[in-house]
Amino acid sequence: MSRPGFVLEVDEKTPHLMTMSGAQLRLERFGIGTQVVYTADAEESSDPVGLIDSAVSAPSGSAPLADLLRQDTTLTLVIVDADAPLPRPHFDPRRTLAERVLETAARAGVDDVEIVVANGLKQRWSSPQITRVLGDRVATSFLPDGLITSHDVTSDDLVRIGDVDGTPVRLNRRVAESDLVVVIGLRGDASRTNPLTVGLTDLATINRIVGVEPDQGFADGVQALLQAKIPTFGLSAVLGQPLLTRGLRFLSKCEWEWNLADQLAFAGSRQIIAALPRQGAQLVNGNPRADYAVIDVVGGDYLSVLDESRLVWQAANAVELTGSADVLVTSVWGPSIDPVDSIGSPLNAAHHALVTRAGSHLEAPLAKEGGVLIAFHPLRNRFSNRRQSSAADFFAKVLPATTDPAEIAAEFEPKAVQDEWYLDLYRKNFASHPLRSFQQWYELSRANRHFAEVIWVGGDRKCAALLGHRAATTYADALEIASGTVGLHPTITMLRGPGLALGDVR
Repeated sequence: MSRPGFVLEVDEKTPHLMTMSGAQLRLERFGIGTQVVYTADAEESSDPVGLIDSAVSAPSGSAPLADLLRQDTTLTLVIVDADAPLPRPHFDPRRTLAERVLETAARAGVDDVEIVVANGLKQRWSSPQITRVLGDRVATSFLPDGLITSHDVTSDDLVRIGDVDGTPVRLNRRVAESDLVVVIGLRGDASRTNPLTVGLTDLATINRIVGVEPDQGFADGVQALLQAKIPTFGLSAVLGQPLLTRGLRFLSKCEWEWNLADQLAFAGSRQIIAALPRQGAQLVNGNPRADYAVIDVVGGDYLSVLDESRLVWQAANAVELTGSADVLVTSVWGPSIDPVDSIGSPLNAAHHALVTRAGSHLEAPLAKEGGVLIAFHPLRNRFSNRRQSSAADFFAKVLPATTDPAEIAAEFEPKAVQDEWYLDLYRKNFASHPLRSFQQWYELSRANRHFAEVIWVGGDRKCAALLGHRAATTYADALEIASGTVGLHPTITMLRGPGLALGDVR
């Protein structure tokens, strides 16, 4: 059994601790009394077939999968994209999940089978991405006949399955017309969102669920409608923490446990990046892979699977802390926010710090309301021309005009979601839908209200100002800025490492 997550209270004997800032790796001295949150130990993966077979044959709240299949069943496998982990896995467990379902279907004589990716506003999957996630065996069997498709939120072919609060809900046609839908996903956080409500529906439905004024009652209604209309069987693999490749294995270890090879790897990484900032960052951190142990596989009624998988992940990753802090400190590592770019965009960095990391807690927040968030990231104005064209324009044109979510939704969102250039990139060139940048900003803005100050160590000052934040050259400078809000002797909690812990603040 791996070591669970824990809190280290910094004292005189504590060594310098590692922080990550985009592609940069640093050792930082933290003040005495700082609570440093370490995630559960990362472990090497093992074959999950036994766990999958148990989930399929003895599911929760459902008959076994084999009993739900007949020879004339129209079967659709839905691959959830919203919960894909970063850094990307060496071997994606969704491949084995899909293969076992397809083998079960083959034994039942089912021959009407298709696969749909529930990508929602995220980029639609290319053939190489499908092959990387689902493997050659599935890709070569289904891709040539067009039997693997990504959902298109703008498609005219979506099917109206009912109304919720007077709003028509339209769903992916193949999913709507299936006798059975097997939903295959991963669990790597404690999110309560139902990926199907925002992954397989139309733009208007998604916007009402995650837009400028998210409507939880409407989201619950859409979930209930899907549950009533679509026969589903869920399979979710609960993931452990990321175990990085050999050259970056030290990232997954505590600093005092680094051996000589780890110390040399850390020093070498820093020297390469310092000597060649752009090329070195890509050489060291570019597109890294991680190994994720499968803690458990949960199968059965899809809503039950969502709840049970969340509880399993929570039990494995909750870390108890004493009190919400005045100052919350977090790293933002490029490969944790972008699968290709070793640094990542400022929008993704801010969303990761404020929503993903600061928002990973149970009832009580990690930081007090009106506290300060200090994040490590360079905040360079850096976007992919193809994948992030709409996000780049949002950052360059919308935020300089206003950061107010209501104004943005009224003045800029309607034009963006009807822009043919953005839509063409989404439909044909594997870019995100333009609404995704707006949705990220709305979510980021809601999280931002919790903090009196957000300070970026090493961040570009112009980019920080566009976000409504501040920048500091060093961690000490950031604490000095924060002292105007929280005083000279604040309580500090630091979230360490590339993995994600769940704060259980008492």
